[in-house]
Amino acid sequence: MTKKLSKVITGLAVFSLAATVLAGCGSSADNNSSDNAGSSNSPKEQTLTWLSARPENGAIVQTVRELADRFTADHPGFKLDIQVTADRPSYLTKLRTLVASGNMPDFIDSDADPFAQELVNAGYLVDMEKFLKEEGVYDQFYEPALKYQELPDGSLYLLPMEYHMEMTWYNKKIFADNNLEVPKTLDDLLAVSDALKDKGITPIAVDGVDVWPVLRYAAMYPFRTTGNQFIRNLSQGKTKMSDATGMQAANFASQIGKYFQDGFATTDYTTAKNLFLNGQAAMYNMGTWEIPSFVEDSLPEGLKGNVDYFYLPTTSNALTPANEFFGNSGIGLGASAKTFDGLPKEFLSYVLKNYSDVYVAKQQMSPLKFTIDDESKFSELFLRIKRDMDNYGSEFAKPWDTLLDPNTNSVMSDLITKLTMGFMTPEDFAKQIDNAITKNTASK
Repeated sequence: MTKKLSKVITGLAVFSLAATVLAGCGSSADNNSSDNAGSSNSPKEQTLTWLSARPENGAIVQTVRELADRFTADHPGFKLDIQVTADRPSYLTKLRTLVASGNMPDFIDSDADPFAQELVNAGYLVDMEKFLKEEGVYDQFYEPALKYQELPDGSLYLLPMEYHMEMTWYNKKIFADNNLEVPKTLDDLLAVSDALKDKGITPIAVDGVDVWPVLRYAAMYPFRTTGNQFIRNLSQGKTKMSDATGMQAANFASQIGKYFQDGFATTDYTTAKNLFLNGQAAMYNMGTWEIPSFVEDSLPEGLKGNVDYFYLPTTSNALTPANEFFGNSGIGLGASAKTFDGLPKEFLSYVLKNYSDVYVAKQQMSPLKFTIDDESKFSELFLRIKRDMDNYGSEFAKPWDTLLDPNTNSVMSDLITKLTMGFMTPEDFAKQIDNAITKNTASK
């Protein structure tokens, strides 16, 4: 065990969950039910446990449940115990406590963050790149979906279960009525927003409560000018927020914040979306997981035929091509290296071979390349975005909160809100972020 993980686990030992919870979550691929132990006629019960941070009724959990039921038909006695803790802080506390107690589940959910790296360093996770290549399916994944799950060193220990692109949805009627064109550059985005505000129109609706939608705006310039290099270097203390690229990010965030709705810091996800859907804001930045909200049949009467989207505008000195922007393949799926060989490996192989057929039928974009045989079953919006996906580049813009350590993330979340609200200068923002990173990287 690495000193780093030992330090983390020692700290986690102070958490105390009920013994019944720990027993229910532990890996059980090799356990047999005592009810069947004495009967040679009964199938051996084998239960795999997946500790999940995904929505209980979401398409991913529904898909895996359906595939588990099919798998059971050929494997009597098999059971997949999906234990959902959708509240992320509670989930992480539970996961870390289980790891510390030696009861890591067969499958877990995790971002490609510093804690995942520590699990890898300790030998707790299966090498997914090796597994996918052994199964002959590595090249069947969309490249950005896999890259999103990579750790900073390029290794792959997490499996994508979804595939999303992020775009800015805009009100075509508002744009047309004010003689505005879709912004091609980030400077154009500022100019369009300024023109809308001058007309008394809220330019951008944003979910400020969850912070990450606000943080996306700070990350826009750095991705266009450096790819993901700036945020990777910043997270490791190899560059500073006060450097030229960081100051460009801070200045842009400070400027764009003037065009968010009043009181955005206390606006939640649903309220922000409804501001746009009710015609009270001209633009709304969100991803393809919201396709059901924007298909024609779902739009309010006043917005029918008046909603379109554009992807991340570029810059004059852009390093990344126009067909690369923000997107994600969500929280990844990890497998316990201790229990993987045998039933867990066989089940995950089955899931991969059948996943797209079930998941796409739920009007979802699969991380595995797929074709659509009957387009009549899908909305025109879904089909259009599918074509965009097929023409995407090679790498998503990495969200900053997936690379920064938890302590710096906390500081960043607080300061980005103050910066975009106009309560602090870009210079003060950069200075405090640099101080936080210096402190937190030194303590590792």
